[in-house]
Amino acid sequence: MKFSHSLQFNAVPEWSSKYINYSALKKIAYNLQRDHVEQLSSKSPNEEVRFTEDPNDPSNPISIFIKALDKEADKINRFYQQEEEKIYNQYETVLKEFLEFEVDFPYDKSDEPTRNKLRQILIEIMPDYSSKVMEYSHDRGDLGATSDSNADDIVNQAENNYPTFSPQSDTVNGVHEDVDSLTLTKKRSIPVLFYDDDFHVTFLEALKAEKKTLITGVFTQLSELKSYIELNKIGFRKACKKFDKLLQVSIKDEYMEKLESLYVFRQSTFDQLHEKLHNIIKLYSVFTHGHIEEARLELSTNLREKVVFERNTVWRDMIGMERKSQAAYAKPETLSEREPYTLRLGAGRELVIPLFLTSWNFLKIVIISTLTIILINSSPFEDTQQKNCFAVLVCCSLLWATEAIPLFTTSLLLPFLLVVLKVLKNPEGEVLDAVEASKFICSAMWSPIILLLLGGFTLAAALSKYNLDKIACTFLLSKVRQSPSHILFAILLVSTLVSAFVSNVAAPVLMYSVVQPILNTLNDTTVDGKTVKNQFAQALVLGIALASSIAGMASPIASPQNVVALQFMDPQPNWIQWFAVSIPVCLSCLVIIFVVLLFAFPFQNTTIVPINQTHDGLKRKQVFVLAIATLTIVLWCLTSFLADVFGDMGQIALLSMVLFYGTGMLSQEDFNNYPWTIVILAMGGMALGKAVTVSGLLATIAHDIQIKLMDKELLTILIVFGFIVLVMATFVSHTVASLIIVPLIAEIGKSLPDPHPNLLVMCTALMCSCAMGLPTSGFPNVTAIGLTNNVGVKYLDVSTFIKIGVPTSIGCGIVIVTIGYLCLRILGM
Repeated sequence: MKFSHSLQFNAVPEWSSKYINYSALKKIAYNLQRDHVEQLSSKSPNEEVRFTEDPNDPSNPISIFIKALDKEADKINRFYQQEEEKIYNQYETVLKEFLEFEVDFPYDKSDEPTRNKLRQILIEIMPDYSSKVMEYSHDRGDLGATSDSNADDIVNQAENNYPTFSPQSDTVNGVHEDVDSLTLTKKRSIPVLFYDDDFHVTFLEALKAEKKTLITGVFTQLSELKSYIELNKIGFRKACKKFDKLLQVSIKDEYMEKLESLYVFRQSTFDQLHEKLHNIIKLYSVFTHGHIEEARLELSTNLREKVVFERNTVWRDMIGMERKSQAAYAKPETLSEREPYTLRLGAGRELVIPLFLTSWNFLKIVIISTLTIILINSSPFEDTQQKNCFAVLVCCSLLWATEAIPLFTTSLLLPFLLVVLKVLKNPEGEVLDAVEASKFICSAMWSPIILLLLGGFTLAAALSKYNLDKIACTFLLSKVRQSPSHILFAILLVSTLVSAFVSNVAAPVLMYSVVQPILNTLNDTTVDGKTVKNQFAQALVLGIALASSIAGMASPIASPQNVVALQFMDPQPNWIQWFAVSIPVCLSCLVIIFVVLLFAFPFQNTTIVPINQTHDGLKRKQVFVLAIATLTIVLWCLTSFLADVFGDMGQIALLSMVLFYGTGMLSQEDFNNYPWTIVILAMGGMALGKAVTVSGLLATIAHDIQIKLMDKELLTILIVFGFIVLVMATFVSHTVASLIIVPLIAEIGKSLPDPHPNLLVMCTALMCSCAMGLPTSGFPNVTAIGLTNNVGVKYLDVSTFIKIGVPTSIGCGIVIVTIGYLCLRILGM
């Protein structure tokens, strides 16, 4: 968690505006860095820009930043002194109330140990205990205390004035009654519900009932004071460290030493606060029979419960709103909910139709269900199994395309429909019964391809958890020449490389965090009263999104559509063969993206902040993760040579998962955080692919298409289906497009006079990754459209995506049907 979020989350809600404004200090540091870099760029290479030695010079970045730090420190110091005075007064009030309670409570000999314990604690933590007792006794006017009396005499005098009770007699105001006779009288009288003795409360019980909440509250307030000091001190240290890193200076140690001169950060202030906390714990030990550790534990538990309650009630809504605003498909909140539709029946009667029955999604479901029923009863196919399979195919394709229900829910519905409608056949052409069909389709959904997908998620989780992905990114980018064009192309290249092994879903998020220091210094400008967005910032954000989409074709685990394609390729290509095609195609596509961005955004004169390497050396755990990841990738590359040992890539994925989880490098929580919706979606696609194959539907459709394309060349077929896939994947997700088209193109490839199913399937999968003309065309685009600058303004809009994304998609599609086609023919696919 970033410190700015951690500070907000751990702050006392009522004091939220009184903490260090860490975000504002960071912005000042970034602006000073930008100004300094602009000075560097305006000088000749041999001329060095130095800060002025005069600390009062307004142009000195160090003076400007220290002035901002001093302003925050003064605000914190003044607020702390005010709160300390109020809370310390409450602390003194608690001690005084405990003293008064001990003096006022009626004396009972059985309470003597507790009273003595409380009196001893008060003497220890109240230096003026004796004077306080005399002062209070004098105010009461019933002890006759004088200034010469000592505390013990006063207490003894008070005890002699209390009504006493002995086991044999009760004395109240000098009236003696025999206990036995009193009991006998009670027995002879009319029975009553309670006796007076039933309401006798001990000193400890009364003290706990009256003062426990009070002392717990003071402990909480003192703890909040302590937390206030610690959080702000950490904030100043981090702010100075950030400034030192950005401007390559060293002010942290000197300023932190200066900070200790303020009252709030003095060691004596902290020691005094710690002493009062210890005194409260010692006083609370009266309730725990003198056990200090038990008292500390109870108070800490109460504090923790209060903090959790505040976080869940005060901050939960704010955090939820922030997450909702950053969601991929966030919708604006409406001021009022839509009212249910009411149908008037007359005579005062009415029929209220539930909201979900009038929603667009329900209408979509009704239309798709009606169409499915029609296709089951009336279809161009004569075979019953093919007829039912075609109905299921249309139904699921429409559900996926319209998202009437969640994508993974459609995948869960698929096996049910296939079994109930008796779609599946065995190799002899006999229809499988429900039991056999259920076993068959479930086994088809859990395949080595799913294991490969899980292996990819495991690899991504390990690299991300141990920060290896960010280390690699900053290392590579720190070696690049600091000019806008060089930096942009390097970032495109690194985005592709990261997506190949961390997936193109997580890669954009990682890359945006890496280039954040650059984005923070690229401010918008105002021309003729209109805000003009920074050109290089737009090129950077859009370039990362487009490169991450293209990177979906880089490796077999880079995107789900590649996993779907592998299922229909026989024999499956190993990683070396895949790289032989994807590397030249990806590089060519990156060049196209780079050229389009250069012409679309004039950013050549932009000043770039250097990206510094953020890591000095690898730790032992990082080395282990890197070794396992490298071994896994090498084994995947050599799968075809090691088939007799491992069988397929899925088993290698299992081996890597066992090594990561078995050694404790990854935990159960990491496993639970996998994108299981993507896994279920892929499993549904495999089930559908197996169903349309074994039912004979694919063979029939492919035969019909083959007749129409009989005289066409392989390249022509590839161009036709490539265009269809490109258009479809632009409007629906890349994975859904591959689920619908890949099974069909595989069967067509097998039925051609010169069969090349693997070539068509792989080109189709690669083409899915090229669809990036709209903000919703793939996860990277969705991430980019939601990205905002420091003041909450989006870097990109829909028109920018259409203007850049559409021509780029077409250019990358041409690369696939030319360079990709050529590479595949050379490999003999």
